[in-house]
Amino acid sequence: KAFDQINRRIGYRVRPSMIWSYDDGGYLGLIVAFANDGIAGVPGVLRVMVESEDGKILAGGCLDAGYPLPGKLRQAQFVLPKETKFAGLKLKAEIEVKGMRYPVQWACRQKLNENGSLTLRSNLHHGF
Repeated sequence: KAFDQINRRIGYRVRPSMIWSYDDGGYLGLIVAFANDGIAGVPGVLRVMVESEDGKILAGGCLDAGYPLPGKLRQAQFVLPKETKFAGLKLKAEIEVKGMRYPVQWACRQKLNENGSLTLRSNLHHGF
């Protein structure tokens, strides 16, 4: 059991830990706290994109190289186009190392899409 647990924590294991949404004059904003459950930092720059249901990139950006650190959180804010709805949005990530990009599969319990992205869903029931 101990070896199995160690094997699961080797390397970096990045996931969106908490997601807050807000409305600012018709613009949907997301604040995402990314966690790293592994024992190593991200080996490059984590590039995160917010996509619509049909795969169109609505917003994106990069965390500082190596972040999130193991056992820590790193927050990022995304301001989406006016009138964007929360339901069906997807979080997708890539790691950029020496000019090359590699897809990232989130290390979370929720079911992921075929491309490794995570479809966001509200856990509150007030119509987001």
